[in-house]
Amino acid sequence: MSLKMGGLSLIGVLAALTFVSCGSNNSSTFVIPKQGSLYTFIGDSPVCDVLALRMRVSGLKFRVAGTTDETFTLFPSASSAPLYRVNFASLRDSSTVLTLSSVNVGSYDQATITFTTTQIILFDPTSDPPVKVISGTLTNGSPTIPLEPNLSIAESKLQALKIDLDMARSIDVDAQGEVTGKISPAVKASVVTPNAADGYGAFDDLLGFVTSVSAFPTGTFAGTFSLQTLGGTGPALTINLTAQTDMYGVPDLASLETGRFVEVSAYIDHNGFVVARTIEAEDRADVANKTIAFLGYVLPNPTRDASGNITQFKFYVSEEEPDQNRFVALDSVIVVNVSPSTTYQVSSRSMNFENLPFDATSVTAGQELIIHGQFTTLTDQPTVLAANSVYLKIQTLQGALSSLVQAGSDGKTGAFWFAPCARIQQGSPILVLTRNDTAFLNVLGLADITPHSNLIVRGLPFYTKNAWTTMGGVPVPAGTLVVMAELVHQLQ
Repeated sequence: MSLKMGGLSLIGVLAALTFVSCGSNNSSTFVIPKQGSLYTFIGDSPVCDVLALRMRVSGLKFRVAGTTDETFTLFPSASSAPLYRVNFASLRDSSTVLTLSSVNVGSYDQATITFTTTQIILFDPTSDPPVKVISGTLTNGSPTIPLEPNLSIAESKLQALKIDLDMARSIDVDAQGEVTGKISPAVKASVVTPNAADGYGAFDDLLGFVTSVSAFPTGTFAGTFSLQTLGGTGPALTINLTAQTDMYGVPDLASLETGRFVEVSAYIDHNGFVVARTIEAEDRADVANKTIAFLGYVLPNPTRDASGNITQFKFYVSEEEPDQNRFVALDSVIVVNVSPSTTYQVSSRSMNFENLPFDATSVTAGQELIIHGQFTTLTDQPTVLAANSVYLKIQTLQGALSSLVQAGSDGKTGAFWFAPCARIQQGSPILVLTRNDTAFLNVLGLADITPHSNLIVRGLPFYTKNAWTTMGGVPVPAGTLVVMAELVHQLQ
């Protein structure tokens, strides 16, 4: 099972890994119950023109089956009251780990998740800069979710729970289709069955900073490192490497320094270990010298030289690693300057199955990038970022199929023209390329996609300055955005 699916995916994996004393909320005598460990994964599905949906996850509890008020509270607890800061729009049709905690053995028939502090950020081409921030109002900040079948936790056994929030149904719009700011979380849940390939689920883009490294083999693993997630508000995950793990950016694990920003493709195995398939080691942060990573979107009308190389562009900041919000506000627009010394790289290299180059001609509006560099704050002017390196990030696009170009005999390999609904893409048609291992959700393959239906495509978006031919002779006009798709998801 892959976690690349529609809706917000919040998944708990129960593993007999660690044991912590924690009783039921309603216990009248002190008894140390038997426990397992709970992974909680979180993700999202996109909505047109929503650049970010920020909420804090401040609580999660489960009701004991057969009772009316006996619960097990995962958090907050007497000793810990975390506020997990999540930008759901950055997790579109994918997931990340929210928390790893202990849970009591038993059967649970419903979950309650608590959201606080909401904010919606929209792309608005009528504004300058074209970003609109709306303070959200939760109409139900603690939705209760039935667990059918029950979530059954057995001692020393693994279990998983997936909770989906439909962002499109959660954000209220008026009769004119304008976002009102009201948020009514639409949530459902289901128990997960692991499979041989991905265990309890695959993650194509875990992000964070390295906080410690152990390059020594341990059991079946070649080494480990600790990854701090969710901008410092999430858990520090232990990432395990095997002989098959591909590393980029550094020659080996021993060369991976603390403070490095990394992107990890991984899965949770049957024993609850996070196992890395690929690791992209990017730049190292230097907070003292204001050199950090900025994540976000290229805004329209970038500046290019006569050769088509991008030289300057405006950039919407959705995330900073590490968090330097006191200097550069999240959801602000900064000016990025690139130079001949700026380097360009693809962060999910295995997804670039056409081996397209990514360079100064390949950047265009609507792409989600990670930019490392030194920022300078100016009075009454946008922050300026001198880019050291630019990474093309895997991202999710929403729209509809315009026309099928071709479909191979396997039903999956081929191409189609895609009409994006987000105005940041400025209405330009996108060519989507697929291969035999592209995942298709709610459809069997290319020929089964319903024209003009609501469609999600997740992959690497390359801008092609010049015309070229690929995928069995499919012609690509100059100035086209081409997506190497890992997922095609037709929404129901």
